[in-house]
Amino acid sequence: MTRPDETEWNRLSPWGIGTRVIKSIPSLIPALIGVFFLGRAVGPVFFVIAGVAISVLVGLLPWLTTRWRVTEDQLELRHGLVRRISATARRDRIRSVDVTAGPIERALSLRKVVVGTGVGGKESALVLDPIPAALAEQLGRDLLRRTAAPAAPSNPDLHAEGDNAPVTIPEPPEEELARLRPGWIRFAPFSLTGFAVVAAGAGIGFRIVDEAGLRERGSELAESWFARILDLGAAVIIPGAIVLIVVLSVLVSVVAYVLAFWGFRLVRRADGALHTTRGLISTVAATIERKRVRGVQLHEPVLMRIPGGAKLRAVATGTDRNPTLLPPAPRAEAVHVADAILGRRGAVETPLVAHGPMALRRRYTRAFLASVIPVAALIAVAVVVPGTWIWKILPLVGVVVVLGLAVLCARVRYANLGSVTDERLVIVGAGTVARTRTALEFDGVIGFVTTETFFQRRARVATLTVATAAGAFGAVDVTPSRAAATARTVEPEIVTPFLTGSGTAVSGA
Repeated sequence: MTRPDETEWNRLSPWGIGTRVIKSIPSLIPALIGVFFLGRAVGPVFFVIAGVAISVLVGLLPWLTTRWRVTEDQLELRHGLVRRISATARRDRIRSVDVTAGPIERALSLRKVVVGTGVGGKESALVLDPIPAALAEQLGRDLLRRTAAPAAPSNPDLHAEGDNAPVTIPEPPEEELARLRPGWIRFAPFSLTGFAVVAAGAGIGFRIVDEAGLRERGSELAESWFARILDLGAAVIIPGAIVLIVVLSVLVSVVAYVLAFWGFRLVRRADGALHTTRGLISTVAATIERKRVRGVQLHEPVLMRIPGGAKLRAVATGTDRNPTLLPPAPRAEAVHVADAILGRRGAVETPLVAHGPMALRRRYTRAFLASVIPVAALIAVAVVVPGTWIWKILPLVGVVVVLGLAVLCARVRYANLGSVTDERLVIVGAGTVARTRTALEFDGVIGFVTTETFFQRRARVATLTVATAAGAFGAVDVTPSRAAATARTVEPEIVTPFLTGSGTAVSGA
């Protein structure tokens, strides 16, 4: 493969002008409505013409002012009209390459490429939007390949735009780690996404009705329907409302799952990089170098544990958040993918070592403190509110239920809390109701921090924070001796000088 002339600069795809014009159409709808109702009056027609002209100009400027090129050592980008910006990213500093496309871009075979360097977040990312799909896919591979330089394109379609870009060459075989199966859709209803969308939609709908005065305009019709609903009685209204909310939430969750994760595929390339693709209408492709991965995180939300589902995320540097390695899927599948990435069987299933009786007591203390207000309110209702004996018993039953839930939450949080180390992994379980386990490789750990609050000092426990370049993860309410032993196991040469003879860790170790 030959390297292109480094003096040649590439443009964005000219089809990007059209995509920006199409995306601006919704902003022209008010003017179009005015033309429809008022006829060809000067005002509405002028606004339509002006809007189209501005949209074309906005789409044309990026194509005229943006240039980019890939050399053997770096990616260079120049853009801006009044304020000219030149940005570079050394290829050995590139941490991630994301290739995305909305429905319009997919129809025109265009892609948006976001190159992350892991410094400064999204603001420092280099964005090529849009470029031809074939070129984008090739860049996604070449930019993370340190030893290969991009080559001049052999595809005449790419030359039509004046691009001097890499050719598509046969890639080494990829190892497929996971692929979406239709049966995984059954996990979608067990997320809170659908309920959140339905609740937000209902709130927005009520706000629109109130602001637009629709309640007063259609008062007779609304009152008649409201009266009919009330005539059904509470025995029908309450169960019916619950069923309606559940059905809508399930439908929204399923649709959202299909739109976001349809066609999901996780592969490991020959160079070890992890590559994911997903999306039904809008597609998202992300590539993470294996050496940037510091570990994995297995997350099992409360509801998703009912059908045995879980999600898997990567703990990786150079990303704004932990990228998804597996959407809601069978837990066994998530464990299999984690094993393949970490190179160790059963890593995320390793039994955790409990943090001791003091940690359990603190879980109970927090649970009962959180239940004080609802318990007091229920007791006040039972004492103050007049009524028959049934209205006195129901609040007391509520008190028992609240206290029972507090005990259950405390037990569940303690069961999920823990930590353990093995030959090359430190595994931390978060003390939350949702089960979350984070497995971190020793090589990715850059330090430890031991912190103690006032109440933790009284209970003789501490929080051991395992610091990595991809984030910090805490082992809560662990004994100081256990924290010292964990730190010594991971980094014996560095941590041992900070440990006292009694085996306790100093804060800031």
